[in-house]
Amino acid sequence: MPDDALFSQQRRSAAADRPAQRSFLFLQGPLSDFFDRLGRALLARGHKVHRINLHLGDRAFWKLPATDFRGRLDDWRPFLAEFLDRHRITDLILLGDRRPYHLIAAEEARARGIAVICTELGYLRPDWLTVEYDGMSTYSRFPRDPAAIRELARQFPEPDLVQRFSAPFSLLAKLDVIYQVSEVFGRPLYPFYRRHAIYHPFAEYAGWVTAMARRRLQTKATQAAKVQLQAKRASYFLFPLQLATDYQIRAHSPFADARVAVQHVIASFARGGSDRKLVLVVHPLDNGLLGWRRVAMKFARQYGIADKVEVLDGGIPGDVLRESAGVVTINSTVGVTALQQGVPVAVLGNAVFDVPGLTYQGDLDGFWHEPPPPDPELMADFMQALAGATQVKGGFYEPQAQAHAIEAIIARLEQGLYPLPELGPAELAARPVRESTLSVVVTGATGGIGRAVARQYAGPGVRLCLVGPPGRDLAATALDCQRRGAAVHTVPADPRDSDAIAADLAAFDREQPVDILVVRAALPESRGPRQAARLTTIAMLRPDLTREMTSVCAVIDAMRQRRQGRIALVSALPEDPRLADSAELRAFARSLRRQLQGENVAVSVACPMRDASPAALNLDRAARLLKRGVERGRKVIPFEGPVAATANSLLGAPSGLAMWTKEMVAGTDPSPDLPDERPLRRGSGSAD
Repeated sequence: MPDDALFSQQRRSAAADRPAQRSFLFLQGPLSDFFDRLGRALLARGHKVHRINLHLGDRAFWKLPATDFRGRLDDWRPFLAEFLDRHRITDLILLGDRRPYHLIAAEEARARGIAVICTELGYLRPDWLTVEYDGMSTYSRFPRDPAAIRELARQFPEPDLVQRFSAPFSLLAKLDVIYQVSEVFGRPLYPFYRRHAIYHPFAEYAGWVTAMARRRLQTKATQAAKVQLQAKRASYFLFPLQLATDYQIRAHSPFADARVAVQHVIASFARGGSDRKLVLVVHPLDNGLLGWRRVAMKFARQYGIADKVEVLDGGIPGDVLRESAGVVTINSTVGVTALQQGVPVAVLGNAVFDVPGLTYQGDLDGFWHEPPPPDPELMADFMQALAGATQVKGGFYEPQAQAHAIEAIIARLEQGLYPLPELGPAELAARPVRESTLSVVVTGATGGIGRAVARQYAGPGVRLCLVGPPGRDLAATALDCQRRGAAVHTVPADPRDSDAIAADLAAFDREQPVDILVVRAALPESRGPRQAARLTTIAMLRPDLTREMTSVCAVIDAMRQRRQGRIALVSALPEDPRLADSAELRAFARSLRRQLQGENVAVSVACPMRDASPAALNLDRAARLLKRGVERGRKVIPFEGPVAATANSLLGAPSGLAMWTKEMVAGTDPSPDLPDERPLRRGSGSAD
């Protein structure tokens, strides 16, 4: 074969082996340059790489070209949607899946068929990383069925479980300080960034300094206590405490607060009447702001078992773990380590390792009496399947660990992650996050303001009923809300069939009383404010509005009977000119308030400002304002128009400077709580 022909053949062969070009978008990553190194490696292989920085800490660890987002969280969705379309993104890569910016980004990516790839510290510790589609823990695609796990294990070789990498605390501390200090002092450049952490970084640092000093003083006593425990095999149960700021608790557990989890476990242990001890072990990186010893012993005295409860600092040595009678965990990866040691484990939250045959499946009160150990063969299959389908060897911090992980991740990105089946509504419903304490009905939930309101309310502890025409839009809204942690019921109904809708809503209300009803009220095109002002009862409304309101009359009547509830009527929006005119709906709201007078049922009207236009209206902001207005019992809830939006933009820099100054003086984040992190309050004005 001639040389030029051979050369052409080699070029064709090389082109065939080269992976198709992809366009990757990186969002917030680990506190290191790991994402930057991964991006450079992808660029070297011919892919496109993009990055959006949300604050100065993000920029500190990303040296490649990037785009800065300096707007409010309400503006993030349209900004990101335009970015995804303009750059033809094929893959979205982020650290974790519960941060508010990441939740919105994942929703917009899924709507476009873009792969959502989540990374995090590994389910297997200490030198593994998790890389999987869609989400972690509750939202992981990894199966929970023993038969499916055994079948999946056959697809992969045995994992390398020998520890090869580690990251010293000094390195972690240094990286954390660089990231957090950059974020704090860079606040004037990113004035509206919403921090996902509970505590201000400087408050955490102050807590760590105090906690470390205390631990040093108690080192000898702590070590002696652990040696005593180890000598008394199976004489104690362990409850390793997770960080209070951990999303594993905030988004994947039945507890809104870590203190509630401590009380729950101590109360159960007291009821169980075990002769053993319960030992709570404080996380090695705990910031010391909560004072776990004081909290735990308060509950122990309350339940009369102070002599059976002990609190230790500094993590769990392997021997202490191995000699315990059992481990109770919310969803810490300590559970996996315990299962590897053959120790019985009870899981209180959602965890990939909460599998029948591995973990205790009964009520916690029964765990304290000779719990069964895990099936060793199933555990071996679980480790093999989990490592092969979702884990890569390596780490985020040390260069050698980074290099090892990056090589493995690139191979998976180019070949595609292992195709575990996507989670559907039924699978998500089978993994409830938290018992519902807030019940909300949203009509017109298939798009626009209805979908935005549904997403705004969705979160752990919320039960949603979404009403709308059957089809993909209603299913997509429901899936978004499920992935935010809500329990979702849909009513796919023709709006003209008000009787069927009313029957479904009445059944929903009987299961759990509805706290909040959000109604998009529609009117025919021929309408007049004077006529609407004369309306005194629902029965006198014109046909189109009657259909909307009569379908929810069962809920309104139930609210009246129990003298509790809140109703929000959504007025005209530029997205849908057939929604009721503001003046007409305000008149109707006044009539409805007269009917409900003295019944403790509040009625609000949500409507745009007079200067609103389709181009200016921000649906996420409108939904947030509606939710806040309902919480505060406002009669009229105005949505922001372009004049107000322009004013906000002009005032952005000064308000950002004021926010930064307030943080520096007060030591706390003045931003409003994130939607899924506010305490749930049962009642007519309750909100997540």
